[in-house]
Amino acid sequence: MLNKRLIISAVFGCVLAACALAASASVMLGGTRVIIGEKDRQASIPLKNTGSSPYVVQTWIDAGEGKNKAPLLVTPPLSRLDPGAENILRIVRISNDLPSDRESVFWLNVKEIPEKSDQPNVLQIAVRTRIKVFYRPAGLAGKPDEARSLITLAVVPGEDGKGAALRVNNPSAYNITFTGFKINGGKEQTKAGMVPAFGAMDFPLTAISSLQPVDVSYTTINDYGGETPEVVTKAAVASATPAVVGK
Repeated sequence: MLNKRLIISAVFGCVLAACALAASASVMLGGTRVIIGEKDRQASIPLKNTGSSPYVVQTWIDAGEGKNKAPLLVTPPLSRLDPGAENILRIVRISNDLPSDRESVFWLNVKEIPEKSDQPNVLQIAVRTRIKVFYRPAGLAGKPDEARSLITLAVVPGEDGKGAALRVNNPSAYNITFTGFKINGGKEQTKAGMVPAFGAMDFPLTAISSLQPVDVSYTTINDYGGETPEVVTKAAVASATPAVVGK
């Protein structure tokens, strides 16, 4: 009975491993973000099938998970991409109903759907890639590459007043994406995240159990998808006021 269980577990593990391998994307985008300016009629990004099989590629833009309505559209919404073939996705703004004092962020979704296999008992997985699309109005205060120098950091009570969290306040008109934060020389590393324009986010801390100043180092992602130089600073303790996610 024990041997049978071991065999079943081994087979199940192999299936999971195969699924993980199959889930790697073959259709690759030519960037990690798209920026469309107020004066731009459209923005584009290339994609290529780096695999050995053809795929049907489905594309759409949303305003976040569960928010399907967005003032942008992407073409073509559905296409076939043969092995080694390339295509261009074009993102077009279809509405002017967007804030003019800050960046807005949306998501480009690219799903690669494999052709139906003629082999029996084959598990096929449709892989989806998501990247950010930023709409940037003209005349915003400051420059995007200077926005990270304006942030402020503070240690605040954690959720429900328990533990501690690192609060990141972004007073700029630009969304800032962090690769993560190293606390007290790397004793803890928080998850990455994007802090919205004129907003703030709290990142839970586990390396400290009480409110106290901490040393913080971080990097951000620039307009080209590259990582900016590391910044080392200190976060003092602040009052327990709620974080303003966005205006």
